[in-house]
Amino acid sequence: MAFALNGTLRRSVAAAGLAATFLLGAGERAPAQYRLSPGDAVEIAIAGLPDQRHRVVIQADGTIVLPSVGSVSVAGLTPAELQAHMEAVLPTKVLRQRMPDGRENIAVVRPGDITATVAEYRPVYVTGDVLTPGQQAYRPMMTVRQVVAVAGGYSLLRSTAAQPGLDPVDLRRDYESYSIDYAKEYFRVLRIRAELNDEETFDQRPPRIALVSAPALAAVVQAEAETLKVALTDHRRERRYLDNAIKQSDELIVLLTQQEEDEEKGVKEDAHELDRAIKAYGSGNLPSPRVAEIRRALLFSATRRLQTSVELMRARRQREDYGRQLERIGSQRQINLLRELKEAHVRLTDLGIKLQALSVKLQPTGATAPEPVGRDSLRPEVTIVRRTGQQWNRKSAAEDAEVEPGDVIEVVFRPDVNGRASQ
Repeated sequence: MAFALNGTLRRSVAAAGLAATFLLGAGERAPAQYRLSPGDAVEIAIAGLPDQRHRVVIQADGTIVLPSVGSVSVAGLTPAELQAHMEAVLPTKVLRQRMPDGRENIAVVRPGDITATVAEYRPVYVTGDVLTPGQQAYRPMMTVRQVVAVAGGYSLLRSTAAQPGLDPVDLRRDYESYSIDYAKEYFRVLRIRAELNDEETFDQRPPRIALVSAPALAAVVQAEAETLKVALTDHRRERRYLDNAIKQSDELIVLLTQQEEDEEKGVKEDAHELDRAIKAYGSGNLPSPRVAEIRRALLFSATRRLQTSVELMRARRQREDYGRQLERIGSQRQINLLRELKEAHVRLTDLGIKLQALSVKLQPTGATAPEPVGRDSLRPEVTIVRRTGQQWNRKSAAEDAEVEPGDVIEVVFRPDVNGRASQ
């Protein structure tokens, strides 16, 4: 069954094809003389055959591959020539179309049924002193000004024309980073001094040399204040424990000393009692069991006195240990804090030197300082790198110059000699 478009539909499709061809090739404002190259994407469609719409990318060898047609060379053609070439190639083919009910129709392709357009051009690339260098999609009639706008505009801060080797953005970032580190070390020094003096607060005014935002500064101060609070609480708790232990040891020593004195008296009395019992036993006035009982009582009191003496010695030794621990934690804490204070002072001095150097770079004074970057002293210089045949050519371009697919746009700021001379 032959397939043919009615006259109205065919005229509409042909008109659309002519309009698309005209839009792509109207004058010099569109890439009319642009030659297709590998990387471009073209779309081939046949009216009335939706399944015959194909979007393909031109391969490295300059060809595209279409179903039922095979490989077709299109590289080097203009968009108008691509349309004409497809109108010449496709009508020579008889296409088979599978219907929803399973039947197969034979479609006869006529030149007016074919539409060949450029679906997507190769991207353009922008590099140099723009905010976001990189790849961009190409649009017909695209100019250098539009490419720079899509790239975020000119980046004066990225320019190194007037400040070789120095990027103000990097300098500013380093200054802010060092400022935060300086503030940390500054308040750490104040916190250590307060801890050494057993003070619960320290001066929370910001340092003059550093540039730190209020929220960041508040976070640093709060962290050091919490550290001071925890350190003082822990130290006082430990001292309080040792003080209580020493106090209890002193009380125990007093009790054991009194007990030792009482037991010493008891031993002496038992010894006198034994002497009298022995004398009475010798004169026959006291039986021997009574003497033995008095002797055992003397032995018991002497043993108890000895035990009390041992406990007293142990309590005195424990009390000395508590005293040494109390002295040790005080001296060791002071040694650690002084060492930490020394290290913090060294870091603070180093950061202060770095901040001073960065401050000089960011706020130049004198003839030898780098000149501030701005439009009064610099102008953008645009170069378009375009491939013609097998060669890459470079040419200077104005901001309103049109670009072509595959172009590389280089943007570099140069000193404006004419502007300076006029000033």
